[in-house]
Amino acid sequence: MTKTRIFCALALLSCVITACDIDTNEPITVALYPSTQKCAIKEQSVDCEQVGSYLRDTMKVDLKREIDVSYTGTDAPPKDYPMVDQVANTVRAAGFTNVRAARFDLK
Repeated sequence: MTKTRIFCALALLSCVITACDIDTNEPITVALYPSTQKCAIKEQSVDCEQVGSYLRDTMKVDLKREIDVSYTGTDAPPKDYPMVDQVANTVRAAGFTNVRAARFDLK
């Protein structure tokens, strides 16, 4: 029983020391707000053109991590609305390989 407690304590300490992020396997969502032409990542407002570099350089996100780019708003965007694809391409250009552009028809 004591060995188990020591092992658990060491595992926890290791996680704390290496700054474990329990959400490392969760997709990161980039929300696109067309009314302001801004994007948000985990409640942080980011210029949409800077999303890829923000994820890579500031957040230090693994380039293989799943990134979902989605339109946010109460009205559905026009079918030819290019911003979702543009932001997704910006993220891909920063080196991310698992990027999805999500579109939701709200009507």
